[in-house]
Amino acid sequence: MNAHTTSGQIELFAIRASELADRVAAGQISFIDAVDMAYSAAVWSGLTDSIGDDAVQKVLQAAFANINRGVRT
Repeated sequence: MNAHTTSGQIELFAIRASELADRVAAGQISFIDAVDMAYSAAVWSGLTDSIGDDAVQKVLQAAFANINRGVRT
């Protein structure tokens, strides 16, 4: 897999993770479910293999960092 493809996958994953974070903030989905869904998608797509687990977790941390802690979990 080339760097351009991997970069595009990371960017798309970050966008989708941010969309899930927005749904958590809106109370449409629980935090745990959203993170589990995003991480499962990363594993299923092979992203954890291509960029590593730590990199996937950093993307998730960035996406979910600004969620209000009072949101249902």
